[in-house]
Amino acid sequence: MNPSIPEREENVLSSVIHAYVATAKPVASQALAGRLEVSSATIRNTLMDLEKRGFLTHPHTSSGRVPVDQGYRFYVDRLMKARQVTLKEKQQIEAEYQKAKDEVETLVRHTARILSAMTRLAGLAVFHVPADLSLDHFRIVPIDTRRVMVILVLDQGLVREELVSTDIPVDPKEVLKITQILNRRFAGQSLSAIRGQLLQEAESARRAKLGLIEAALQMVDEALRFSAVTIHLEGASHLAEQPEFHDPQLLEQVVRLVEERSPLASVLGRQWAKPGLSVAIGRELPQAELRHFSFVHVPYYYQGKVAGALGVLGPTRMAYDRVCGQLSHMARQLEAALSRRGG
Repeated sequence: MNPSIPEREENVLSSVIHAYVATAKPVASQALAGRLEVSSATIRNTLMDLEKRGFLTHPHTSSGRVPVDQGYRFYVDRLMKARQVTLKEKQQIEAEYQKAKDEVETLVRHTARILSAMTRLAGLAVFHVPADLSLDHFRIVPIDTRRVMVILVLDQGLVREELVSTDIPVDPKEVLKITQILNRRFAGQSLSAIRGQLLQEAESARRAKLGLIEAALQMVDEALRFSAVTIHLEGASHLAEQPEFHDPQLLEQVVRLVEERSPLASVLGRQWAKPGLSVAIGRELPQAELRHFSFVHVPYYYQGKVAGALGVLGPTRMAYDRVCGQLSHMARQLEAALSRRGG
C-alpha cells in the first residue's frame, strides 16, 4: 500500500493530474498557484518533492511536470473519488438500451458501444460462456448451395450465429429434416456433451457415406466452438485521437490491439475471478503491448454468477474519477437489462 504524504502534496498531485488529463501538456507551478491559493515558490518546492517520490517527472527541459504510473496509482488508491453519472448520461444510457435487442450477447456488445461513447475511449465487454450452458434449439438456414447459417439459441438467452461453408451441395428440404432430427436429439443437453457426441456421430456418418448428415454435424460443431475470451471492442478510433497515440509506433500498438485483442482478453479473463472495480496503470499490466495504456475493468453478474467483465481502455492520462463512475454504473445497468429480459 502507498504510504501517506502531506496534505499539501496530495492537493498538488491531484491538481497536476486533473490539469494534465484536461490539457495533455506539462503542468507548471504558475498554472496551479491561483487554483491552490499558495505561492508559485511553494508549489515549485512541492512539485520537486513529488518528483523525488517518483509521482511526477518533467519532460526534456520543460519546467512543467507530468504524472507517471506511480503518481496515478497513488491518486487512484488514496485521493480519487469516483464521479456520479449525470442525469443526462443516465437518460442517454436508457435511450440506447431501448435500441438494443433482447439477446444477451447483443446487450453486451451494445454496452461496449455505450461505454465508448460516454468515455470517448475504447469500450470493451465480454460475456463468459459457462461450460454447463445448454442448447435450447438451433436452426440451419441455407444461404446458397454451398453455405448455411447455423443459429444456436442457448438456455440463458444467448444466440450464436455462424456462417459455415460446406463441400457438398445444400438441399433445403434435407437440411430441414436433419435440423428437426438434431433438435430432438440434442435439445436440453450441455454444449460440452453435445460436442463429444457430435464428433462420434460425424465419424459414423462419414463411414456410412452419409455426406449431408456428416456435413451438418460438422457445421453444428463449428458453431458450438464458443470462446470465453471473445471481446466486443468499440470506439478504438477514440484512442487514435488522443495526443499520446499520434506517435506512429504507439498508433501501431493501438491497431494491433484492435486486430488481435488477446492481451485485452487476458486482462479481462483474470477480472472474472475477483469482485469490484480494478484499475491497472501502465507498467502494472503484464503485457508489453499495454505499457502505454491504463485499463479500468469490472465484473458483472447474471443469474447470481459472474457472467463477464466490462472495461475501458485509454492512455495513462485518463480521467479515472469519471471513467470509474461511468464503468460502475454501466455494470449495474447491464445487470438490470439482463434481469429484465427474463434472466
